[in-house]
Amino acid sequence: MTDFRARSARALATFSLVALVLTGCAGTPAPLQQSAAEQLQVGIVDVTNAAAAGDFEGAQTELDRVQDQLRTIAAAGQVTAERASEIQSAISLVSGDLTAAIDTAEAQAAAEAEAAASEAAAEARADAQAKAEAAAEAAKRDQDKDCKKSDKDCGD
Repeated sequence: MTDFRARSARALATFSLVALVLTGCAGTPAPLQQSAAEQLQVGIVDVTNAAAAGDFEGAQTELDRVQDQLRTIAAAGQVTAERASEIQSAISLVSGDLTAAIDTAEAQAAAEAEAAASEAAAEARADAQAKAEAAAEAAKRDQDKDCKKSDKDCGD
């Protein structure tokens, strides 16, 4: 679980990095037009919120939308090739972290499901054992009653 939290923290730190990349628009001409930066920042906030809520698949979906927005913005000439490459590198890094977080969460869920199934099976075996013992005890009592009624030696 600690590894899971560490990956989540790393993913959130990476989102912050992406936000910094998007906001550093100094120089003329601007490497990223303000309207394009704002559009991407909205997407990054959605990614960050989903990841912070533990919804890594939702965060990945939002990140895919940000990547699509970057492609659209780049095609429209609203970002320089260098800045688009920097942003894409950050997106790729975040995507890797999200994939790792999703894999970890899935593995953890599978392990928990397996443990629950194992526990349920153990409970079922214990219940069956208790019922078998109760049935054996009842059969012995019935045999003892039959022996006492017939006043014969049942070989106990």
